[in-house]
Amino acid sequence: MKPNKSSQDENKYSESALGKVLERKEELERIRDSSPVISFLWKAEVPYEEENWPVEYVSGNVEILGYTADEFLSGDILYADIVHPDDLEELREALTKQCNEGVDFFDHKYRIILKSGEVRWVNERTYVLRDKAGNVAHYQGTIFDITEQKEKEQTMQDALRKKQHLEEIINNSSIMVFLWRNEQFWPADYASDNVSKLGYPVEDFVEGRIMYSDLIHPDDYEMVKNTLAEQCDSGSDYYNQEYRLITKDNKTLWVSEKTFILRDRDGNVTHFQGIVQDITKEKENEIALKQSLEKQNELLERKQALETIINHSPVVAFLWKAEPEDENELWPVEFVSDNINQFGYSVDEFLSGEILYGDIVNPDDLPYIQIELSDVVKEGGKVFVKEYRIRTKSGDERWVEEQTFIQRNDEGVVTHYMGVIQDITERKNE
Repeated sequence: MKPNKSSQDENKYSESALGKVLERKEELERIRDSSPVISFLWKAEVPYEEENWPVEYVSGNVEILGYTADEFLSGDILYADIVHPDDLEELREALTKQCNEGVDFFDHKYRIILKSGEVRWVNERTYVLRDKAGNVAHYQGTIFDITEQKEKEQTMQDALRKKQHLEEIINNSSIMVFLWRNEQFWPADYASDNVSKLGYPVEDFVEGRIMYSDLIHPDDYEMVKNTLAEQCDSGSDYYNQEYRLITKDNKTLWVSEKTFILRDRDGNVTHFQGIVQDITKEKENEIALKQSLEKQNELLERKQALETIINHSPVVAFLWKAEPEDENELWPVEFVSDNINQFGYSVDEFLSGEILYGDIVNPDDLPYIQIELSDVVKEGGKVFVKEYRIRTKSGDERWVEEQTFIQRNDEGVVTHYMGVIQDITERKNE
């Protein structure tokens, strides 16, 4: 009997459909294996706290980690073997907690070690597969490399910590920082927290309730306004001037302002970056003694961040670790602004511990600084001010003035010294 033509057609259609499915499957596998996302099927083990996650399936692109699929499938390598030792217990604990809570999906970020020994961050997204009794049988998931993302996050965190250090140093100093718009009365886009010494909170300046021009002494206002206009018209990038401010409680302060003029690509002035320092005491001494004292100029240039301002000034910011029980402490450095290079040193030389701050202090001055600082600490003092000599990397000797705030913990124990040093050699040589 001849085969039924209809049956033959159905068989041919079924074979064709199966072929297309297989082709589609192979195409999907090729796509998967050429992607950065690696698929796994791990066998669950009891107890969860000691799981090593033997692999029952892994996509071929596991080779991007340096391993072959056979190394996992044969059991020569368990997945736990490639998890970074510092992350393994935490990963096990998190997985155990989620399994016990009946979670069906989890998302973990941790480090793995490639066959080459390189450490990479991965994001694992996994479904928990349970048997009919509800017991965890397998984990089916994917991992993909997020190292670049983690490095960017770390860079951002480091930048934020550095910014916080700079803000703390500025806010504990006599220097106030402003960013004004080039508009009438100079509204502020930014003001450091320590502008509160003028009697107004930061918000009053930034939200426009107080204009900086409102504080300038009436007798100085036209001079300040005209000088600013002249400097803008002349194409200058920065200038210094001294004038008086009236605080909220009607107190007169003398200030020295270092102003940077910011322009757009067309040369139009858009903002002014200002460093304002209270110099009332110096001016009063100058008037009383009829002596002309050169005011110390802070060359702080702000372009987009506070760090730029400090690093373009002669004021070098430090965060020293305190060793108050050691009267001969040499002050290891935990933070220093980049402009330490004006003395020939690099930031890394201090942060690595290769150079302690005491190493650059003139040996003849060092014992006096140690004794005076120790006395201030023992007396419960908060501020240490001292002029002394330091040696540059080239061997030159420079006079500096240090203004430091002593940091204590909740028990009153000194932990750090936060301060600035400024080169005053020219003043000392007059």
